[in-house]
Amino acid sequence: MYRSYGFTFIEMLITIVVIGIALSALTSALSTSVVQGAAPIVEGKALYIAQAYVDEILPLKFDDQSPQQGGEVTLSASPCEISNESQARSQFDDVDDYHGVTDSPPVLLLPGFNFDQYSNYAVSVEVTCAGLELGLAANHLMKRITVTVTTPEYQDRVLSVYRGNF
Repeated sequence: MYRSYGFTFIEMLITIVVIGIALSALTSALSTSVVQGAAPIVEGKALYIAQAYVDEILPLKFDDQSPQQGGEVTLSASPCEISNESQARSQFDDVDDYHGVTDSPPVLLLPGFNFDQYSNYAVSVEVTCAGLELGLAANHLMKRITVTVTTPEYQDRVLSVYRGNF
């Protein structure tokens, strides 16, 4: 009796089709992960920029009527007003001065921040009265500082913090 070893044409054809489908699925999965592989890096850079802006803004006075650091705190009864004094950035002395700031690429005055690698990002800052939204009796006691970073893919990442007048 004659024994034949090997594969038939049909077996080879089925094997090639199965391997082709498996490779197609594998390639599709890998290409998706490669495309999304940079997303955590972009998100990290956006957060770094937003945090750097917040770190620059928060140490400043609450508004023009607030005393310098270490002075006696007085709470005014006036309604909350946001007053950007339209001056040079190096002259900003209170939180309100940052309202309406837009930088593309990001620019910071604090030493140690180098934004050369962030030239494709844009930043905008908005300062609003927020006492009532936090349940305080007066709107002028709290401000919300919102830093919006636009990534190179034109997606906005928002970081908001509150600054109190007490």
